[in-house]
Amino acid sequence: DDWSMGDQELVLLHAAPSYYSMVARLALVEAGVAFCSQLIDIHLAKQQLGDRYRQLNPAMTVPTLCAADWSSPGARIWTDSRDILAFASQSAAATWLDFCPNLRDQIADVVAGHYAISIEDLTFGKAILSNPVLKRIVPKLLQSLVDGLERRAEGAADGGASLRAKAQQNRERLAYFSQGSQLDKLDLMRTQVGSYLASLPLVTGGPGLFGDRPSSADVVVAVLFARLEMIQELDLEARPDLQAWWLQFQQRQSFRQAEIWTRFRRRRFVQAIFVAKLGPRPIPV
Repeated sequence: DDWSMGDQELVLLHAAPSYYSMVARLALVEAGVAFCSQLIDIHLAKQQLGDRYRQLNPAMTVPTLCAADWSSPGARIWTDSRDILAFASQSAAATWLDFCPNLRDQIADVVAGHYAISIEDLTFGKAILSNPVLKRIVPKLLQSLVDGLERRAEGAADGGASLRAKAQQNRERLAYFSQGSQLDKLDLMRTQVGSYLASLPLVTGGPGLFGDRPSSADVVVAVLFARLEMIQELDLEARPDLQAWWLQFQQRQSFRQAEIWTRFRRRRFVQAIFVAKLGPRPIPV
């Protein structure tokens, strides 16, 4: 695949339904950072596991944000949504609240708490419990993925360390979703998410969680709420102030432009797989 962006400065390699891709998209759009969009098929073609992508992001995850000429010396590459969020925050400067001295630590705590939650465990745990077919298929898919990564690692010119690390990661996911009580694990996740939401600040009526401007906290909590709504777990939060903030935040132009999913969009899911083969698209801000 050729991910050269021509005159565009930045390219975001991401997947339409990916949770952490949504964090990156919303952060960049909300911060007014111009970028080109390159969708990656992480489900069928599994482009994130290809050698080309692995050069960019050895963890083989989405999203990745990189300079257009990413192979040039000194080119910037961000391989984690949290780093992309921090970059967006720096780019937004005073238009976000992240650097207000009396709010900085509180906002950082909300972001850190968000990243302590395993969104994948919550999402797939709920799906596996509600769909017997997935309960049978997911372990088989994960085992197949582990075997394939191990085979590639054996013949990799670079020794295959990143491929073996990815295989181990998926081996651990396999154990999580195939061993023990999935209901107990889901209940534990619900408790963790509920505790996190209960710890959020009291929203006093401004457009942001912390006041009259958004922050990194708004980005991660908005995407979390969208996922909870998608998997029908939004009742984990019953606070009227947060519910009002959520209704208001969904009306922001950035929320629509960043394509934040509050439901599974089957047609868009299929479309994105085809678009992934067509190359980058500019995202206006």
